[in-house]
Amino acid sequence: MASKVLVVGSGVIGLRTALELLRRQIRVSLVSPQHPLHPDATCSMGAGGLWMPFHCDDSRTDRWAFETLSELSRLSSNSFSGGSEAQSKPGHSNASLVEILPAVSFKRNGQSKIPGWALDTRGKSLAFQHVSIEELYARGMCQHFRLPRKDVMEEAEYSHAWLFQTPIVDAPKMLMHMLEEVKSNQYTDHVDVETNKRYSSINEMIEEAKARGCDGLVNCTGMGSKQLCGDTSLVGARGVLLHYDRASCVRREKQEYMTTNVVKDSVILIEEEPFGSETMPCYMIPRGDIIAVGGTYLEGDEESSIRQCERERIMNNAHIMGIDTDKSKAAGEWVGFRPYRPTSRLEVDTEASSMSGGVKVVHSYGYGGSGWTVYVGAAKEAASLLA
Repeated sequence: MASKVLVVGSGVIGLRTALELLRRQIRVSLVSPQHPLHPDATCSMGAGGLWMPFHCDDSRTDRWAFETLSELSRLSSNSFSGGSEAQSKPGHSNASLVEILPAVSFKRNGQSKIPGWALDTRGKSLAFQHVSIEELYARGMCQHFRLPRKDVMEEAEYSHAWLFQTPIVDAPKMLMHMLEEVKSNQYTDHVDVETNKRYSSINEMIEEAKARGCDGLVNCTGMGSKQLCGDTSLVGARGVLLHYDRASCVRREKQEYMTTNVVKDSVILIEEEPFGSETMPCYMIPRGDIIAVGGTYLEGDEESSIRQCERERIMNNAHIMGIDTDKSKAAGEWVGFRPYRPTSRLEVDTEASSMSGGVKVVHSYGYGGSGWTVYVGAAKEAASLLA
């Protein structure tokens, strides 16, 4: 096993990898050119934080995802004070790093192929069900969670839905939580997540590791690996979000079937016409203090700002899913680039390691839209590869 490891990158993958090594009592140096909460730093900070495998086409995805689900479930039960009052005031001081919410994916027919992760026995806590629209809205009435207007969804011919209970990570808070844990760990040698230095090659990174006395290196630079490793298979899948304030945004109407003032938010996902598609999904994810409304999945689109036509379409998505956009303005917007690769790169770089002069090199990047879904499992495997 490596005795001391340089971890490069402070997004969700880099931070959790550093933590996994520290928990195994391996000394760590963590470096990154920009702070994890810098708006241009990583895709991790602005992401919706939803646990659900999404555009991570690797045979190992489900294993990583269920290891992550297990940890997120524990974090939710340990860090959330619970109770109806806390549930009714999400994003306030007593909110957790992880919140479990109903998730609804609308479908136009009852024959939609159910994903493998939904059928896996390791996902019992998800309580995944394929239900009719009638049953979905009956559940919403009994369990008191928000849904789009039923007549709107029926008119658009959505007749079925997937309903499951899934963790939502408050991404900025979790990044800071992990960073503080890394900094305070007794096995941490060095932390600098604002170096303003970008490596030009893996060899340069190896030399940095050797200078710090490390015999292990984990590259967690996400999209930075495209240039760093000359990885032409890595592509940015552009995502766009509008953020609405969760506490103050006005909902379009009070749903008549609600019989209590304590109403849960829910995750809404639509990837089928007419409201959504694979490249232009319509979704709403309550996350901490915000409601993230999207979106896009555009591989190779490098536009760093939100286009006006995208802003208008996402505002319409917010309207469809229950936000009164006449009375509620977006509190912010975000554009990020998911690091998609045909298969994630989580492996030992045998060539670089053999020429490194004693540094074992591991790459961990290319998890597409599933960074917050696989990050724990990926970190555990990266640490094990350094054995």
